[in-house]
Amino acid sequence: MYYAAAVGFLAVGIACAAGAAEDGAAEPFRVTVAPVGPQNPRNSEAAIIQLNDGSLLLGWTEFYAGSGADHGPARISGLISRDGGVTWDGKYTLVDNDGGCNVMEVNFLRLTNGHIALFYCQKNSESTDCRVMMRTSPDEGKTWGPAKQLSPDNAYTGLTNGRSVRLKTGRILLEAWEGGDSYCYLSDDDGVTWRAGARVRPAGGPCYEPACVELKDGRVMMLMRTGIGGQFKSLSSDGGETWSEPVLSPLAGTAAPVSIGRIPTTGDLLAIWNNNLGKDLPGNVGRTPLTAAVSKDEGETWQNLRNLEEGEHCAWAYPAVTWVGENALITYFAYDNGLPLVFRSVPATWFYGE
Repeated sequence: MYYAAAVGFLAVGIACAAGAAEDGAAEPFRVTVAPVGPQNPRNSEAAIIQLNDGSLLLGWTEFYAGSGADHGPARISGLISRDGGVTWDGKYTLVDNDGGCNVMEVNFLRLTNGHIALFYCQKNSESTDCRVMMRTSPDEGKTWGPAKQLSPDNAYTGLTNGRSVRLKTGRILLEAWEGGDSYCYLSDDDGVTWRAGARVRPAGGPCYEPACVELKDGRVMMLMRTGIGGQFKSLSSDGGETWSEPVLSPLAGTAAPVSIGRIPTTGDLLAIWNNNLGKDLPGNVGRTPLTAAVSKDEGETWQNLRNLEEGEHCAWAYPAVTWVGENALITYFAYDNGLPLVFRSVPATWFYGE
């Protein structure tokens, strides 16, 4: 059973999450961590990183004016939790709006020197100018250095929240898309320099908002959002430099992004996506249910499907997962009288039906 409560930015009344079970996994709970308000129509596209003192830093896109449309005014804001996500406070700005439209799409990564990297988009127009930016923090997210632009000028290059992968080789992959193609920015010197890998797209149409995971044999699997049946899959045998011809994966669904990662306690893959292709769901906006599935064969097949959220008259999108111990810390936003941001803590055993 899930429990939800929120007052402003402070979640309360979730006693089940105060203690952890003997195996280290806490009871599951759910918090509307960033509700909307009259001057705040949307809180969306979030990511979490654990800080060195064990606390959690949540970053998300806070729309502070307008209707909450994708190109409305927004900054990247942050909150801190010191109790595993039960309560959140200390709201502050990570990146102020220095774009022509907004800044959004938070991605965190711990660098080898201990600093935190923050990747995001600076949107300067609705369709022609969107730039991939990087900042770093030497003080656990309290302050952020100057922005470094990774993508070229005069292009609309997109990211998605909760991405960036460090391979066993040390290479960093940052998943990106542009013009209906998916690809990765690559860094072999811990983020000092970057280059773009080869682009890929399905034969049947464009793709967007890719997500990558390193497989046990060293290959990289990329899943791509499409409008042609679901998540398409491509494989790289050279660390994201080049990609195989994409094929439709078993993760069927609407045109919405997937979260993909590895469950640390079992080594299996976990996907969270909108598993709704072909479903007759009147009254919804197309992104329900929000489903989790487990793969024990490196993405060939998926099992243990369980809905995190479902319902005819609401929808949920843009999931991101950070693992802390045996618990998946999940963020996504809801279409519910505005676009509020939801936080959910789920033990690994839940995904197996336990």
